[in-house]
Amino acid sequence: MKNILLFGAMLLSSVCTLAQVEVANGPNLENDRDSKMNRMLGGDENSFYCYRIRSKGKGTSYIVEKYNKATLKPEFSKELAIEENRLTKIEDVEYAGNSVVVFARSYDKDADKMSLFFETVSSTGAVSNNKTEIVNVNTDHYEFVDFEIYPNPAKSKFLVKVFHKANKEDSYKTDFMLINSSDMKKIWSKRVDSKVGAKGSAPVFSFWGTGGSDDDIGFIGLHLDDQDNIFYASSYFATNSTNKEKRYKASVSIIEAKSQEPKTTELAFDEDYLVKDVEFSKTSTGEIVVGGFLKDVIERKGRDLVKVGIFSFTINVGNGSIVSKTVKMFDDKLLTALESNPRKSKYFKYKLDYIIPIGKDVYYIGEQFQEELVTTYNSSTRSTSSRWVYEYMDVIVAKLNAKGEFEWIKNTPLRNNLSLGSSSGGGFGFSSTPQRHIFKQYIAVATDKTIYIINNEHEKNIKIYDKPDFEPKDLKSMSGIHGSNFVYNSINIADGSQKHGLIFNNEDYCFAPIQERNPQFYPPEDTEIFVNGKGDELYIYTEDKGKDRFSKISLK
Repeated sequence: MKNILLFGAMLLSSVCTLAQVEVANGPNLENDRDSKMNRMLGGDENSFYCYRIRSKGKGTSYIVEKYNKATLKPEFSKELAIEENRLTKIEDVEYAGNSVVVFARSYDKDADKMSLFFETVSSTGAVSNNKTEIVNVNTDHYEFVDFEIYPNPAKSKFLVKVFHKANKEDSYKTDFMLINSSDMKKIWSKRVDSKVGAKGSAPVFSFWGTGGSDDDIGFIGLHLDDQDNIFYASSYFATNSTNKEKRYKASVSIIEAKSQEPKTTELAFDEDYLVKDVEFSKTSTGEIVVGGFLKDVIERKGRDLVKVGIFSFTINVGNGSIVSKTVKMFDDKLLTALESNPRKSKYFKYKLDYIIPIGKDVYYIGEQFQEELVTTYNSSTRSTSSRWVYEYMDVIVAKLNAKGEFEWIKNTPLRNNLSLGSSSGGGFGFSSTPQRHIFKQYIAVATDKTIYIINNEHEKNIKIYDKPDFEPKDLKSMSGIHGSNFVYNSINIADGSQKHGLIFNNEDYCFAPIQERNPQFYPPEDTEIFVNGKGDELYIYTEDKGKDRFSKISLK
């Protein structure tokens, strides 16, 4: 989705103007420090909404808030009636139809039944306070059901995907339900085969390497368009795959609004690459575009050969045929620019976050990162604890021109280290695995002439960028927000030329890309960390040791 930014002004508690960016800070908010910001939601022209979780002791509260865009002050704060426990969990929170919709699941052990229900908070702050059921399925175990909610671009409808089985011996089934967001009434439901699984049951972000496992394949992305067509992608083992040499294929399936059966099209590459996630977009003529990164590692003596690239397929919705495709492999210059340490390159992962059309061209924006499960053994207790450690390294922007060719690929450096959640195991070496989760560390917005990448950065890196011959290994990595810089990198959409600049120092109130660190309450991985305003305006959340406020940013 394209985000358009124009220049604006605002009278708030403080304003500072820096180069191409104007920042206006809102007032300090009187929030309980135990009330953690979970995510910022959308809104209308005059206001936006947020979702908070207050957890202290044994009690947990779920709160929806509304803020005024002109003053950045709260208009209301409403607590939901949902009481989350071991058998009840909030699945998603969405803004649509001029209200906030909260989706939650609840398991009835006595009846062997899992239900998905919702509550709403209106624009005036009215809380529905009743659990309205959307769907229920029979199952004898909580873990045998997965719900995912996908709004269409217009936010007029929700697609509910239910991946479920009745018991351990049963095979998985996938049901799709289309819900009208204005009244939350079901429009239709469809059942497809078990290939449309759950990302949680087949992790997308396992380690890259020459081999792989069953966890490397399965459902890798879905899109609901405004015409009620469903598009989903899958990775699977090729027929010539063996245990010693894993080979992979990828496909896109289309279920048109009036059809019950999917049309499936293979995404054919010159070699068998493993594709782990995709993004979708629609062309002006109604065709579907699917894009993503691909990678292969060929082990050999000395340095392994790493092949990385980006792809785009345009597919006819009516018959599922491929209209056009293009694949661009990263050259040595770009691979060198992306590597802080060449020996690490085989472990880097790539995730596409945006496909943004601007004029006749399309821009693909994604991230490079590395993840590692670190396990510590305590010899005195004979127990272990584990945590996921992430190293976010570069945002990648690629231009696909009107001729259907990738005209250029640029990287903007980003060096953020993050340690997530820990899980402790029992004695004798047993350890449970904590939840892996990719937090988006940057904001990407586009004007008619420029793409802006906005993120936190180590304070020394701006001076390093000024050197025309700096090497990636010169860049410093940050592991904490305080003391870093909140920066922008502007990319000219015509030729990819870049400019770096400071927005503000993270000295007291800091830009907070990660708002909820408790694994129990992680927001979805595709959750945005800002809200659009009029034209060029965007609103971000800043915090300082439990205190918080919002800021408005305007880009010229």
